[in-house]
Amino acid sequence: MKKQKMISVLLYIAFLSGCSSKTQFVLMPDNEGKVGKMTITSEKGSQSLNKAWQSTGLDSPDTLPSEPEILEEKEVKRIFAQALKAQPAPAVSFLFYFPKGSNEPTAESLALIPEIIATIASRQSKDVSVIGHSDRVGSGELNYKLSLKRAKCVAKLLISKGVNRDILEITSYGEAVPLIKTADEVTEPKNRRVEITVR
Repeated sequence: MKKQKMISVLLYIAFLSGCSSKTQFVLMPDNEGKVGKMTITSEKGSQSLNKAWQSTGLDSPDTLPSEPEILEEKEVKRIFAQALKAQPAPAVSFLFYFPKGSNEPTAESLALIPEIIATIASRQSKDVSVIGHSDRVGSGELNYKLSLKRAKCVAKLLISKGVNRDILEITSYGEAVPLIKTADEVTEPKNRRVEITVR
């Protein structure tokens, strides 16, 4: 299963005339429609943005940021066309799943390897994280170690297909970051996973 995620914040400086300039900030949604929060602060005060396409601006560092307003998506894309074109592509994530107690990925997960290799190559990626996870069956220490074995197993598969070891960051979260929250000692297949994120 592949998913892409991106949260964007844009800064735009428009030269109006002479030495005068205005700085404009726009909060953009990620590609799932979610937004974070951003606060713009000057010597005179601050304004917070927490809605998609919300914008505020500053005439100078010693003025109050303007009252936030929602801009049309089309207008933002027109104004920020160059900045949007220059921003890096969003990270791409893949999930490998594992049988209970195992550090060998399922056959369905193994089938993702060609797509992962192609994604790394097409993006000329120099930053790939491989993070192991587990469900809550067993001790925290055991699950940390098992998750690390899972991450190392996936990394070894990628390396065997030509991925440079130096671009891989391999780590384990054990049972600490579940996809699905469960009580202790409850088996959950979706929590037994390795997340591969290509940036």
